[in-house]
Amino acid sequence: MNNKVIALVGGSGQLGRLVADEILALPDTRLRLLVRPGSRDKVADLEARGVQIVEGALSAGAEQSLAAFCAGATTVISAVQGGPDVIIDAQVALLRAARDAGVRRFIPSDFSLDLFRVAKGQIVSSDARRAFAGIAEAAAGDVEVVHVLNGQFLDRRVLFGFIRVIDPATRTAYVWGDGEVPMDFTTYADTARYTAAAAVDDNPIGGVLGVAGDTLTFHELVRAYEKASGKTLRIERLGSMEDLDARIAGLYGADPANLHAYLPLMYYRAQLNGTGRIDPIRNDRYPAITPTTVEQYVTGEGL
Repeated sequence: MNNKVIALVGGSGQLGRLVADEILALPDTRLRLLVRPGSRDKVADLEARGVQIVEGALSAGAEQSLAAFCAGATTVISAVQGGPDVIIDAQVALLRAARDAGVRRFIPSDFSLDLFRVAKGQIVSSDARRAFAGIAEAAAGDVEVVHVLNGQFLDRRVLFGFIRVIDPATRTAYVWGDGEVPMDFTTYADTARYTAAAAVDDNPIGGVLGVAGDTLTFHELVRAYEKASGKTLRIERLGSMEDLDARIAGLYGADPANLHAYLPLMYYRAQLNGTGRIDPIRNDRYPAITPTTVEQYVTGEGL
């Protein structure tokens, strides 16, 4: 009997699609997606696999479609990205709809390092997520809000691209400071697996579910890459942590709208100084999941 309905927003995105696939693989579980009018073709393959589609906007003021989306759901998952209008306003509207529908659990779109330990302004995109979490404490009612935190995405487009800790093309690894602080890394696929497991968990989870595929210092990360790839990296130390602070402040002050100039450095800083470290890591809650390590990922991707 299909006795659980998981309602997912953002199912056409990179992480959302992986979450959708994981939920579809679970027994006694049905998946429902919220899709913007006119965008149904983006999830046509999922609909063909039996996914229920509700057309509507994720926004404040879209109460009717959000109510239909949440009706009868066990868990609501948000895997959307955007500014405060999405992360705060739209997610609050979704949470209230979930509460009013009697949904048991709500998983907001966090999926990052421990944003609750990072000071305001240190990662500007985390500020909106913390603001949502604060509102959720008062607005959730009986809904259990679970923040899934996974460290930095272990992905060629993030670790080896957006953040660019390692550049495989130039065989260079970049660091600020001494690189001796442990950092957490998790693949998109494993983050999706833990999220799906949390979505159907019959027991209370608590406010934060911290997971990690691997935890390594910068120097351990370099060694793991070199072992898996057979390539030697050149280490380029870009300055002290104080130099990194100054670099971020200069980039932000020059053009606050240019997120791509300074946001990667903000995330990397929170790893290098330890403020974004996930503690505790709760992988053991779902022992059936064996997450991918850095060595395994580099080998599998041929990096």
